[in-house]
Amino acid sequence: MTNLERFKEILIQIPFDHNNLSVVNQEEYLPLFEELYEIYKNSNPTEKSSMEASVQNDRDLTYKLVHWIPPYQESDPKRYAEYRLLSATIRDGMPDFRDDLLELVHLWDFLEEKGLNAQEIFEEVNNISGSFLFHQVMDPGRREELRF
Repeated sequence: MTNLERFKEILIQIPFDHNNLSVVNQEEYLPLFEELYEIYKNSNPTEKSSMEASVQNDRDLTYKLVHWIPPYQESDPKRYAEYRLLSATIRDGMPDFRDDLLELVHLWDFLEEKGLNAQEIFEEVNNISGSFLFHQVMDPGRREELRF
């Protein structure tokens, strides 16, 4: 099975319900999300592009990634932020780039509050596969404009 096939297979296994957005956050789906992100990180650029297209072209798949909140916010803040950044990268502004910009600024501030190097972490994820949104948030002036 190719990385792309496995990526799609995992996404299909994770349920989504517009009436219950938290359904993706059930503990039983954590290993699936973690495998999903590992596959993405270890894929070649062509595979990543195909994975991104499959998510961006299916609103429910996009929402699965939007609404999954990694359970590591306090126990492993770097890992939490990396998963959220990877989600933004895969979705690349879908379903609403404005929400992503605000979340990315929030993640930057979150990392700094936790004493982590936000610039370094954003660059690490951007090197895996970048999003046009990252450059705006990595620019100090633009980041300040996006805060409210």
